[in-house]
Amino acid sequence: MAVMDFETPAILFSVFGLVLTHYARDIDCWPVRLCAALLSSTVVCAALRLLERAATRYQASASLYQTLLLADVLVTPIPTLLVFAYFLNCCAEDYRKSALMRAMCALTAVLVVLEVVELLSGGTGNLSHVYLLFIAALTAIPLFALLRRRKKLTKVHRVLFLLCFLAPISIQTVLVGLLLSIDLILRYLAQREEESRERMRLAAAQMRPHFIHNTLISLYYLCEKDPEKAQRVIRDFTRYLQNNFTAIAEEHPILFKKELEHTRAYLAVEQACNEGRLFVTFDTPSIYFRVPALTLQPVVENAVKHGLAPGLEPLYITVATRDAAEGIRVIVEDTGPGFAPSDDDEPHIALNNIRERLKTMCGGTLEIEPREAGGTRVTLFVPRRDG
Repeated sequence: MAVMDFETPAILFSVFGLVLTHYARDIDCWPVRLCAALLSSTVVCAALRLLERAATRYQASASLYQTLLLADVLVTPIPTLLVFAYFLNCCAEDYRKSALMRAMCALTAVLVVLEVVELLSGGTGNLSHVYLLFIAALTAIPLFALLRRRKKLTKVHRVLFLLCFLAPISIQTVLVGLLLSIDLILRYLAQREEESRERMRLAAAQMRPHFIHNTLISLYYLCEKDPEKAQRVIRDFTRYLQNNFTAIAEEHPILFKKELEHTRAYLAVEQACNEGRLFVTFDTPSIYFRVPALTLQPVVENAVKHGLAPGLEPLYITVATRDAAEGIRVIVEDTGPGFAPSDDDEPHIALNNIRERLKTMCGGTLEIEPREAGGTRVTLFVPRRDG
């Protein structure tokens, strides 16, 4: 393929990258604005070169052709600078505070001034040696930076950045679109892998050894003392385990009705194991909305863990849903001793995980506050979604 034929694939790659960038807004550590600026400037550069070629082919006026050349001189350095900024970002550096980035911008500004002077003076060539000196400096800085930071990049990134830093502008525009598309796919796969690991961690966190142990011990004695009650506990415990395993595999929000059934099964087992010490009230007129799996049950489990310590009064828990114009609130109140939101213990870590999943998957929130009569109130808010 001839060099001048790279503009069309450059535009296609960049537009494809812009579409991917739009849908990649939720990917962690993805610099959306920087990538959008880089791809947009690449499209503009490629389009200008196509217009220059068309102006030459159709013998446009000298003033129009010179205007296109001037625009090309002003715009062409922008993708190169943004590629270097993106390179620093991939190295976990802030390009806005980088001395190398400032040096690149200063050299590029001088080079642009030289090119504009050369263009307006009719292309005398008097500045060609100075021009080549600045080109050499602008090539050497990225290569030096890449060599020093190669261990911070994957092999794919090293190869693509090396090609981008060495390639002519016409080829670089294609490489930029390819670079960002590949990087986006790699980041997406990495995030999915992290989400999978998070589900495994969630699975381990949800399978509480002490809860299973206490339940089995209670069943052991109930089988002789009260076989009918033992059967009910086995049924509820089986339902709890089944719902737990199903919920762990869920990647999308589920109906609150299912989460409520899971919570009821859990509480039924806890009530059987703590007879006369745990009382639960449900006031849930709204159940047909969606929440992330394992949202309500861990909140209730935290209340049980805090409120059923030896020596405390019987624990009362209320689970309620309240419908409003802007969304639905799920309120869990308990009469336990309460705990400070600043504590960095396991229950608070679990609630923070729920808060993050609510925000990411539903745009929702989680708030913890003390009750006036003692105890704790946890409020989950799920905004209403159109359609």
